[in-house]
Amino acid sequence: MSDHSPETTTIANYLIQQLKNAGIEHIFGIPGDYVINFFSEIDKNGIKTIGTCTEQGAAFAADAYARLNGIGALCVTYCVGGLNTINAVAGAYAEKAPLVVISGAPGTCEHNNDYLLHHSIRDQDSQLNMFKEVTVSQTRLSDPHNAPFEINRVIKDCLHYKRPVYIELPRDMVHAKCVVPIVKQETKCISSPAVIEEALVESVEMIKAAKNPIIMGCVEIRRYGLEQEFTDLLEKSGYPYVTTILGKSIIDESHPQFAGVYMGKMGDPDIKELIEKSDCIIMLGVLMTDTNLGNAQLDVSKTIYATADQLCIKHHYYKEINLKEYMSKLSGLLADLKKNSTMAKAELEQYTPDNNAPITVTRFFQRLNSFVRENSMVICDVGDCLFGSVDLKMPKNSSYLGPAYYTSMGYAVPATLGAMIAKPDNRPIVIVGDGAFQMTGMELSSIAKNKLNPIVFIVNNKGYTTQRYLKDGPYNDINNWNYHLVPDLIGSGVGLEVKTEQELEEALITAENNTDSFSIINVHFDKFDKSPTLYRLTSQVKQKVLNQG
Repeated sequence: MSDHSPETTTIANYLIQQLKNAGIEHIFGIPGDYVINFFSEIDKNGIKTIGTCTEQGAAFAADAYARLNGIGALCVTYCVGGLNTINAVAGAYAEKAPLVVISGAPGTCEHNNDYLLHHSIRDQDSQLNMFKEVTVSQTRLSDPHNAPFEINRVIKDCLHYKRPVYIELPRDMVHAKCVVPIVKQETKCISSPAVIEEALVESVEMIKAAKNPIIMGCVEIRRYGLEQEFTDLLEKSGYPYVTTILGKSIIDESHPQFAGVYMGKMGDPDIKELIEKSDCIIMLGVLMTDTNLGNAQLDVSKTIYATADQLCIKHHYYKEINLKEYMSKLSGLLADLKKNSTMAKAELEQYTPDNNAPITVTRFFQRLNSFVRENSMVICDVGDCLFGSVDLKMPKNSSYLGPAYYTSMGYAVPATLGAMIAKPDNRPIVIVGDGAFQMTGMELSSIAKNKLNPIVFIVNNKGYTTQRYLKDGPYNDINNWNYHLVPDLIGSGVGLEVKTEQELEEALITAENNTDSFSIINVHFDKFDKSPTLYRLTSQVKQKVLNQG
């Protein structure tokens, strides 16, 4: 008789192999005694560790990596490391970035001691309980018998829900032996035939009756890899389309049917009117949030709202609908109804520098419009970095990243690290405020260590300009740094200072030619200068602040 003994491995090796199978080639993080043995196993098994200055930086980097790669991972030590990541992990949850959080922990044999272990809080479940609020699935690998099944379960949930999951690895389980399970063939997720048939009939009837149908795409199109299905639907229907800011650049913005980015009351008035005139808005993969939709109150009776979780046609809810299948079948049905909607493309406004004029926010973004190249990325922090960049025209094969819903300061610089590790050939333009840079800007050190070459613009307005327009006070001011001297501290990079339009031109040429290291450009603005989008935003939010103050 042949020997059919089950294959065995260690928990660490099995976890690493499943991460690799999911598409992870890099893990961001900082080691500590509870997790350092696992770090050693990562290096032995073909995944590269990317160290960062802080755990929050690791989480922001892994978030950006996940958005571009389809899944990302970070690894930290217990509590003092893990709790430093929670803000960034919360942002990944809010904006649907599939992220695997791995934390070391005290060994299972250490739980019954009569004394508290370092890094502990209340009890052994404290960190696990906290991560339940910001992850879609969690596990502690304390039993070698079921550890492989738990690993499979949470990684599957990460990929299915496109949200973070949490894996806690006790340090005495790293080398524990486990049996490699026989993985069953996954059944393909398809819609209920009767349900999708009814939904398609109702969708087509509504669209047929509409005079001005329009398509709105958002973040789930990218998260679920539905760019081709989205493009097919556009081209077979012929309808114009907009994106939200979270969905910006889901497909090439030079597409003839692209109208612009919709941000409700905060955005371009012409785009707002286009949506409000529509009697059928086909919303695909849209996150319904205040910033993403610009506080708009869309008329539900004029919407078809399809996401990975549900389909709503007017007030009629459908369950068990697969978004990819729905979009594909709807494309075929709309081909016979095709309209030819080519949106007029505004030519980029000719920019001629006024040599001695102080640079302004509006002129800065106007100039960047012709500086963004094909095969590049724009990575923005919050405030005017985000809102001022909404109207940048993203060229072919380019990506746009920004925390447009969760809006956490400090995202952009560490996100640049993760984005460039995921796509090393796509050179980013990074736009970060001075306040946000002071939170996480030292991740430029990690960028230098990995020999990356982003171009980083500091929007230096000496504090929190967004807040100044809500309620001004000394609490909105920050200490002014010589950001262009950061390369002297790090020992790498090129620093430039800009106060006038001519100095901006000179800095752009220098930065573009510096392909060997990062460039940091300290751009000085008046502290009350702002983009039209930020003006509209603060005008609305200010009323809420005043009414509730």
